[in-house]
Amino acid sequence: MSELFADPECKQLFWQARALPNGAAKIELLEQALRIADTLGDVGGAYMIRGDLVDAAVFSGYPLKAITHFSWQLGQFDLNPIYDERQLLWSYKWIVSNSLHFPQISRQQLMELMADLRDRYVRAGYSERTYYNNLFSFYVHTGEFELADEYYAKYKKMRRESISDCRACDQHEIVRYFAGTERYKEAIKAARPIINDKMRCQEVPHLTYAELLMPLYRLGEHEEAASYQQKNYPMIRSNRDFLYSISEHIAYLAYADPFKGLELYEQHAAWSLDCDSPLDRMYFHASAAGLFTLLAKEQVNFQVRLPEGYPHQEDRGDVASLARHLKEMAFELAAQFDRRNGTTHYQELMTKLAEPQ
Repeated sequence: MSELFADPECKQLFWQARALPNGAAKIELLEQALRIADTLGDVGGAYMIRGDLVDAAVFSGYPLKAITHFSWQLGQFDLNPIYDERQLLWSYKWIVSNSLHFPQISRQQLMELMADLRDRYVRAGYSERTYYNNLFSFYVHTGEFELADEYYAKYKKMRRESISDCRACDQHEIVRYFAGTERYKEAIKAARPIINDKMRCQEVPHLTYAELLMPLYRLGEHEEAASYQQKNYPMIRSNRDFLYSISEHIAYLAYADPFKGLELYEQHAAWSLDCDSPLDRMYFHASAAGLFTLLAKEQVNFQVRLPEGYPHQEDRGDVASLARHLKEMAFELAAQFDRRNGTTHYQELMTKLAEPQ
């Protein structure tokens, strides 16, 4: 692998980055190495570095970086297909799912992206299982649940293969689907193999515990929900990739322990300032709006700790006003997603989060 790098400093930075866990520090070292490789015209080295950047960006909460670097890789592979095709196709799945986070990517472009993934998988000797899985996830995202059911049935009937998502990720998507459609008992049942530690991966059970908080609360399983919240939060609190899961904690704590929810909001509000993902920002804003709506009913004088640069600093002592501002920000993003998707799914969902009953 070392012969791929034309410059010793670039090589050193690359290996230093590989020794680090995913996060901003790793991405910074890889970007330094990439600048050197690009300046020198070291295409092979730049391809290798971008592969690591895609991986690190996906699992550190920088989806736009991942999409940008993967697009370069894909174009380079098409020009000169000497690189590891399987690794490229594996990363392509992440790019498809992360592309859902950006309302400026049109529905037609998303369909074309998934069709391109399908064609590349078939040419490489794989089945359409991953394509159907992507369509299932897409229709869950848009709120078109009848179509989601159709493609869920298709992909579940097909045999798993080496390029398929891991079993833990597959199972978590089922949990998320049931939770999102308020089939709470089915969600909890589907999560049992994950919670019982029979399935796990890089992001599971982290995502799954957070997904179960509101279903458990709604079913009256308050002690179990509290236990999951306490167990899960240390897993996710230091990785901005889990901003969506943090939002689920805040939405749950708005009912179960709003003052603790406020602590989480203050801890993570800064992430929402420069978060790549409009989808994650939308969920964070709406969940926080719901929290502040309920806190406004408390007979307490608040001074919310807002990070530097956060809008509406003048309202740190007025949680009702903060709730209103956050709701407006969430609804603006929801409208963008619904225009892209051709549904009203996110405006309805954000209303439930931002206007708790």
